[in-house]
This record gives sequence, C-alpha cells and structure tokens, in this order.
Amino acid sequence: MPDLDVAIPFPATDGSPWPSGGEGRTIRRRRSLPGSRAVIGGFLIAAAAVITFGAYTGATRPSRQMYVVAALPLAPGARITAPDLRLVALDLPDPAVRRQVFGSVDELVGASVLAPIAPGSLVEADEVVGRGGAPGTREISVSIDSSRAVGGTLKAGEFVDVLSTFGQGAASSTIVMVPHVEVLDIAAAGANSIGSSANEVIVLAVPDGTSAEAVADADTATQLSLVRSAEQPTDAPVTTVPPFRPPADVAGS
Repeated sequence: MPDLDVAIPFPATDGSPWPSGGEGRTIRRRRSLPGSRAVIGGFLIAAAAVITFGAYTGATRPSRQMYVVAALPLAPGARITAPDLRLVALDLPDPAVRRQVFGSVDELVGASVLAPIAPGSLVEADEVVGRGGAPGTREISVSIDSSRAVGGTLKAGEFVDVLSTFGQGAASSTIVMVPHVEVLDIAAAGANSIGSSANEVIVLAVPDGTSAEAVADADTATQLSLVRSAEQPTDAPVTTVPPFRPPADVAGS
C-alpha cells in the first residue's frame, strides 16, 4: 500500500462546517520496513563481497610453509632431540634457501650439530650431520675383505661382533674386541688386486670412545673379522680390555 498524506479538517470557530483558513492537520503514514526478500538480497550481496575479498587477498598473499627452527641454543657436538626444535610458518620465496632447510622435526632428530645455532634460527643442512647410531655411540669405519665380513652379506641395521686375529701360523690367536655393535652403512671399496675379493668399507656404531680406540688399533695392527650377532645378552663378556694390547708372547715375537 502506497504512503498517503491525509488531511483532516477541524470545525471553524465561527460555527461554519469548514475551517476558517481552509487548513487542516496532516497525518503522515509511517513507512514500512524492508521486506524479507530485500533483507536476504542484501545479505547475499554482502557475503559475495566478503568471499571475493578473501579470494583476492589469498591469491595475492605469499604462501607460508612450516620450517624447523631451534627452540633452544644448540652447541657443536650436541645430539638433536625433538624438544630442541619447533616449527614456524615462514615465507621463503628463494628455492635455493628452501633446499637448505627442513620442514619436519623428524628429519633432524638424532643428528649432530656442527655449528652453533641460536634459538629461533632456521636449522640449515650445512649446520648438522646425520647420525645412525644410538645416543652415546661412536661411529668408526673399517675396510675389510668381504670374505671376513660374512661373505659380503651384511646389511645396515644388523649387529656384529668385532674379532681381532694377531700373530701368524700356530702362534696366532683371535679375541673378541667389541661385541654386538650395530652396522650403520656398507660401501664397496673395490678389489685389492686381480682375482682378490672386494673390500667393503663398513661403518660401525661402537658403544663408547674406548671401544672405538680398540677397533682402530686392531684395524691397523691385526686382521679384523666380523661375525654376525643375531642376539646378544646384556652380560656378555668381552675377551679383551680396550684399548687393544696384544698378548706379551705375540708382542715380543
């Protein structure tokens, strides 16, 4: 219904049926509120504007990805654990920089720190080195003929006993240098000569620095052999006390 102006006459003071000045009081009808269709239409327009704005800002804003930073000060030589690290969202537009950093904490747990890393700093690839052994172990490599390394059938993750044979002929003797050490990596080193079996460079995780010294001494002074060790009791005895010292009769021969 359209809005109308309604004029209501009032009696004249002189008794005539019309006002003396021909005037009356005008009553204006209150305008109605917008209808439900108008309200819904306005809401849809506003929603479309918000969606359009969000899509535009999302398309123009640089992408943010999660990268690993140090949560605590990391000193050279430290073994990284999960609480040492945290993830932050960063914009790294340079592909060369992205290739040098990490996006997962799990990639770095167990690695060793090579250079000081301040809290909040990105952990870069040239600041850490991967470690395969258990915490506290020492990594050492030995070059050994595959015929003395279980025929070249060893694989990373297996455990071996490190044996040392010194002396020659009837005077030779073999002892266990370090029992039940983990094999971390194996690489072919090539053959010593034509017709000889190939050497392998085997990386071992020995339990401590003293054991590492014993293996290094024995590798230089004796002939090493590796024995596959499927199981090892925790109280298994070691038949020599590292660092390696050859028996007196052999040393004096």
